[in-house]
Amino acid sequence: MRKLSIILWSMVLLLSLFISGCSNKEVDVVGEVNGESITTENYVSHLSFLQYFYELQTGTNLDEEKDQAVIDTLKDQTFDDLVLERILHQEAKKEGIVVTEKEIKEELTRVQSSYSEENYKKLLKDMGMTENQLKEQIKTQIIYAALKEKLVADVTINEQEVQQYYQENADIFVEQGGVQLSHILVDTEKEAEEILAKLEQGDDFASLAREFSSCPSSSQGGDLGLFNQDSNFVTEFKDAALQLKPGEITREPVKSEFGFHIIKAGERQEARTIPLEEIEKNLHQQLSEDKKLEFFYSYLEDLQEKADIKDWRQDKPEKD
Repeated sequence: MRKLSIILWSMVLLLSLFISGCSNKEVDVVGEVNGESITTENYVSHLSFLQYFYELQTGTNLDEEKDQAVIDTLKDQTFDDLVLERILHQEAKKEGIVVTEKEIKEELTRVQSSYSEENYKKLLKDMGMTENQLKEQIKTQIIYAALKEKLVADVTINEQEVQQYYQENADIFVEQGGVQLSHILVDTEKEAEEILAKLEQGDDFASLAREFSSCPSSSQGGDLGLFNQDSNFVTEFKDAALQLKPGEITREPVKSEFGFHIIKAGERQEARTIPLEEIEKNLHQQLSEDKKLEFFYSYLEDLQEKADIKDWRQDKPEKD
């Protein structure tokens, strides 16, 4: 559960860069992390953001009565997020990581460049936050990235680990067999018949696809890639394509909900297991990154377990 909390917090941090602010004078502090306070302002504002983020992603509006379980989960997530934020800053300080104003300004400029001035101001207003609060969250993001980079610098993966992973997961490196398929899509049967006539006269299929096809594949000469029994196409198209032998073209237009298709079957490719040497470089990179992330998440989880955390929330969800 703690590791899930860490991963969710990381996703929110990297995707959002946001934290909003409001105040509650009744309770100034809701908790502590190694003696460092978590203020009510931080808690309420981050909870507000998580609720906003949840509603944005799900397309729903949270109701305090109907969605209490979700809201309780978000409250716990809010507290865990802020605990980890404090731990990150504390650990960065120990590691001598310092974030400069220049770094913050550069990242802020990058964020602003994604919006017009009007939309940027609207964004801040909608989130109920100031630019200074955004800059603080940018600072946390930079600390997160710098701390991760420093801590995983010596985490490596060797050839034996790559080979072992490849051997133990051979099934995911199987490339299904099939035929290379191309098509030309037009709106009317008459257009399709005219193109069939051009093909019978010897015109090039790929050239005609580029000129006449309304499918995005037209830019690749109508190429749809490898096709087989498991390919996800509409029934009419799939049934017609399965009847073709390599090199054949449908004799008549094939009607579907998208229009009229002229389909061509290319070379057949047999199923095979992709040799390690073809994917070793990318696999090494993927496994290396996975190992570094696992190390970093485990490191943060350990810090969280060892931290002196005090939770004084008045709205703390009750546990069964």
